[in-house]
Amino acid sequence: MDERRAPDWTCWAALSADAKALRLRTDEVRAVLAAGPGSPDVEPGVVASLTHLGLVARLVSPLLGAALLSGVLPVTPVEDVHIDLTGANPLPLALPATSAVAIGSAEELAAAFQLHWLTPAVRPFTRAVRAFWSVSPRVLEGNVTSAVAGALRMAGTARPELAARADAVLDALLGSGPLAGTGRRRDDGSFVRRSCCLFYRLPGAGICGDCVLDARARGDENGA
Repeated sequence: MDERRAPDWTCWAALSADAKALRLRTDEVRAVLAAGPGSPDVEPGVVASLTHLGLVARLVSPLLGAALLSGVLPVTPVEDVHIDLTGANPLPLALPATSAVAIGSAEELAAAFQLHWLTPAVRPFTRAVRAFWSVSPRVLEGNVTSAVAGALRMAGTARPELAARADAVLDALLGSGPLAGTGRRRDDGSFVRRSCCLFYRLPGAGICGDCVLDARARGDENGA
């Protein structure tokens, strides 16, 4: 991609190294949230968590969808991933020079996704958000799992023939690697994270369907 023709785009790697770059997005998210009912004074930690969740979801969703559909996982250096941090979701995302890793089983997809994306792209970004805004690592780790689980769930909803494979990939990710212990299955098979993204702290926001607080509200015996 020629950045001279896209001055507002940011390299994904810069999000982990430059608080100023990431603040572009947090400022926009804060403005949107503050325009809600009662014009709330949104806590910086809530803004940071929701910004983190949104950006991780934007990155992982097309990657997992492509892998489920085609049997190959797109791979590119983090420095070649670019995103436009301004405007409404979904934010424009560019992976201009990709290679492809052939995927067989759900376990192979989970392992490749951890190796090529969670470790080099998502983990440094998560550490940066924690350092810049002092957000709990438990919250941010849950955000990553929530983003991945949401992407897989949406893929299975859009293409029912992929639902079983998407579920198997999520189970493999929850079973080992960096996402192990950050979420689980409810008794009905749906996913629940073991933390909260802090969305509930917004006036009238309620709680997300995969939140640990929702599990407790349902009386799920494993929700505590």
